[in-house]
Formats: sequence, structure tokens, C-alpha cells
Amino acid sequence: MSPPAERTRRREQREETRRQILAVAERSLRERPYRELTVDVVMAETCLTRTAFYRHFDDVTDLVLRLYEDVARELFAVAKRWADTAGVGYPTPGREGLAGVIDFYVRNGPLIRAIAEAAVTDERIELAYRGSTDRFIEVTTGALERMAGQGLLKVPDPRALARAMTIMNTAYLLAEFGRDPQGDPVVALETLEQVWLRLAMPLPL
Repeated sequence: MSPPAERTRRREQREETRRQILAVAERSLRERPYRELTVDVVMAETCLTRTAFYRHFDDVTDLVLRLYEDVARELFAVAKRWADTAGVGYPTPGREGLAGVIDFYVRNGPLIRAIAEAAVTDERIELAYRGSTDRFIEVTTGALERMAGQGLLKVPDPRALARAMTIMNTAYLLAEFGRDPQGDPVVALETLEQVWLRLAMPLPL
């Protein structure tokens, strides 16, 4: 095998090992609390050594932060789509945005719940979780300010309302989809529609 081909093979092997460790960690967090996640627990399921773990991650916190980075990016994209369409062509785009958020929590609720619980005791995870929440608040604030500027709704303090709605949204969805048995996605959508879509519905002329 030529040197370039050998380097490519090794790089692919390293990436596959990294993906395998992340997959096991994600599965473990969906089934057990963060406090029970250890290097030994993760590597026992991969049949790899602790040395292999430390080639890719500094510690368990670093591993969880990598996982959260990926899912938070996906959720932020969903939230951004809602924010970009909120109040436009009421109510279909807003409803589709909310459905996307609920679908995310149906698929990832247990993982997000484990990370939220980890943020209570781990300072690095807390900073990442809080930073992610702040980003969602900023996006929601922007959407509320835009709709208020267009005369679609009247909001005395868009940032305060965005913060309240974001925190409420997260708590509700984690309560419904953070543990098995999960709640009913249809009921969840109808509930959030009552809150979000009525908030964003156009004011009467």
C-alpha cells in the first residue's frame, strides 16, 4: 500500500473509532444519567482500550460536549427556520416550525435531558448549555422584534418574552419527551400552537 493510501486508511480508522465512541456515549446517555457515564462504561461497549478513548477525547465531559455540539447545531437550525417564518403566511409556516422542534425532541429528548441534568453539576457542560439557550433566546428575540416592527404583534419587552418562552418551551418538551414513555407529539404540537401561534398571529386591523 502506498504511503498516501496508508495515511488515508489510518485517518478513516481514527474517524470510525471516534464515531463509534460517540455513538456508544449517546446510547448510554439515553439510558442512564450522566453521573454513571465513565470511560470504562463507554469503552467496554466498543471493545476498544482506554488509550483509544484518550486519543480522541480529553475526558467524559469533553465527550459529552462533542455530542451536545452536534445536536445543538441541529436544534438551532430548526429554531432558526421557525424564527425566519414566524408571522409569515400565518399559520402554516409557524406550525411547520413547531412541528420540527417537536420532532427533534421526540428523537433526541432523552439525550438532551441527560445533558441538561449534567449541566447542574458540571461547569463546562453548564456553560455550553447556557450558551446554547442564550442563542435560542437571541433568535426568538429577533423574530419577536421583527413581527413587532411589522405591526403583527405588540410586545413591551421582546427579549424578556423570548427568554420566558424559550425556558418554558424547553421545560415542557423535556417533560414530555425526555423520558420513556414519551408524550403524544400531536398533543404537544396542539399545545405549543396555542402558545406560540396565538402569540405570533397578526393583530386585528
